[in-house]
Amino acid sequence: MDYEPTQDLNLTAGDLFPDKKPPDAAWADHPELPVALPDLDTPVVEEPTEALAVVAPRKSAVPQPGKDHQAAVVLHARVVTGCGGGPEKTILRSPRFADTTRYKMAAAYLYPQGDPGMCVIRESAKQLGCPLYEIAEAHALDHHAVDAMAVLCRDLKVDIWHSHDYKTNVLGRLIRRYHPMKLVTTAHGFTRETWRTRLYYHVDNLAMLGYDQVIAVSPPLVKHCAYHGVNPERLTYIPNAIDAAEYTRTRPPAQAKSAMGLPANRFAIGVIGRLSIEKGVDRAIRMMTNLIKTHPQTELHLIGDGPQRKELEALAKQLGVAGSIRWWGWQTDARPIYEMLDTLLLPSRTEGLPNVVLEAMAMGVPVAATNVGGVSDLLDHGGCGVILEDDEDTWANQIAPLLSTPDLHHSYTDQAEQRVRDAFSFENRMQKVMGVYDRVLGRNVNDTAAAAPPSTQARLAA
Repeated sequence: MDYEPTQDLNLTAGDLFPDKKPPDAAWADHPELPVALPDLDTPVVEEPTEALAVVAPRKSAVPQPGKDHQAAVVLHARVVTGCGGGPEKTILRSPRFADTTRYKMAAAYLYPQGDPGMCVIRESAKQLGCPLYEIAEAHALDHHAVDAMAVLCRDLKVDIWHSHDYKTNVLGRLIRRYHPMKLVTTAHGFTRETWRTRLYYHVDNLAMLGYDQVIAVSPPLVKHCAYHGVNPERLTYIPNAIDAAEYTRTRPPAQAKSAMGLPANRFAIGVIGRLSIEKGVDRAIRMMTNLIKTHPQTELHLIGDGPQRKELEALAKQLGVAGSIRWWGWQTDARPIYEMLDTLLLPSRTEGLPNVVLEAMAMGVPVAATNVGGVSDLLDHGGCGVILEDDEDTWANQIAPLLSTPDLHHSYTDQAEQRVRDAFSFENRMQKVMGVYDRVLGRNVNDTAAAAPPSTQARLAA
């Protein structure tokens, strides 16, 4: 599926619903929405408004229902702020690895109006060949944006709605009242650090109960979903995966450090992720106070941005380690960072199955990570990396051997690279996901091994 440049469709609510006010969430009272989206090759000439902005791929780049009666249309739905996160790495690569004779895929993103982070996602979608629809929200409860999403589902004749967060889980159930479609969701992980995220957590748990299939990316998430009432027959464990060809080392760490302006004799520990409380970056900063006592040439590299940036900078100054920390901000391509690292540190308080660990393993970077989500399984229960203890005071001692013992370093990286290629390839993941789609559509497939769900006992025991 070739991707073509996008064009802006600056639509107001009046463009979508010229004869009446937009319908509310009760689509059962509106068997037909007044109009569909305009032809995607014909731009709408309107003055820009703050009510609603929709960006869509050109028609030739999107799934074309009806041209192949065997190919069902899958719409990946996501709500995002900023530049997104781990789920984008999965969503935007999915069309490239799908069997297009069976499934045509596109992505639809709701995002806050004016958020510059959407530019990064848009460019990633273009590079990865994922047709992308963008719907800007004036506020969190913008029903015009929701109505536009409903029109989009009808316009594309969506067969499967695949959601990736609490809000699109709710939207899927609402929109199905207007447009019949199967519902699939991926549980990427949960956080309950604030009253708002605790509310979202409970809403998410309730919304998933009405889904035809729930995909959990780690064994703990499988148990979580089952505990909260998801029917085990509708629950499947499919871990995240990466395209290993994208994450192949091109130069040794010394050369990579030189290219990034770093002295070759510095030990570089990296944390890659959003600067928010659930990612535990504060724990990495506190760890540095102990590590630099025995390894003063160590530097902590923080790659990412987020709401905790100023708070974390203040913490580093307070602890006297600011001079040993480099702040890189958001990086569109983190591969040059991986190449210069001596260790990837994942200090997270909660995770699903972190893509950054997979990426580091594929690029030959040793990993030290907290035992959250699917990390233990990823690291083969310690065979491919260091699983950190709960006591943060022990972390420096656990990480130090990675910096000073070359044989241990190479043992971890060799096993980790092989494990990624054997167990976490994107090709294998997509075969399993398409097997889930086959089941919800009631299709018979030749590859029954790929399509059959794991037994309930095996999933919950994992």
